[in-house]
Amino acid sequence: MGKVVTETDRIIRDRFQVKEGDTLPYTGFLKSTRADLAKLFAELKFTAGAEIGVCSGEFSEVILKENPDCHLRLIDPWQAYESPWGYQVTQARADDRLRRARERLKPYPNVEFIRKTSMEAVKDIADGALDFIFLDGLHDFDSIMLDLIFWTKKVRPDGICAGHDYVKMFNCQVPTAVDAYVAGHG
Repeated sequence: MGKVVTETDRIIRDRFQVKEGDTLPYTGFLKSTRADLAKLFAELKFTAGAEIGVCSGEFSEVILKENPDCHLRLIDPWQAYESPWGYQVTQARADDRLRRARERLKPYPNVEFIRKTSMEAVKDIADGALDFIFLDGLHDFDSIMLDLIFWTKKVRPDGICAGHDYVKMFNCQVPTAVDAYVAGHG
């Protein structure tokens, strides 16, 4: 007996021309953008989502423009850090990113700003409560793996766990972590 193809799988396969036999994670959307993903969320009538790693809210705005009724939880500590690429984000810069996100998303009443780390915020959301998550937090292996382990439980069956930066580039461990998670969890 073959794998059951859900409605979400069918729509993804049709929309992004995923070939029969391709396995998760679906990565062949080279001609697609995050805007296409936001349109997919709207088409699927996803109204409960979380974005982990928000920065200034650019992608949050894209999601909400496509799906203004979506209750979108924005999870980011907006605190100083050093990136895997070696640049420093000061607290003043983190505060400015939060200010810009609040200003940008002011027209959308269903936005919830959650100023916590990913692992702090995940405790506050019930398993299966979300239609989708979009992971774009820290890019080191351990942080990505923890996000995948804990946040995927928050997505309902037939929901979508998506993310950013599945690319091989300097100090970006997203592909390595995602591939390990998929291999270990089917």
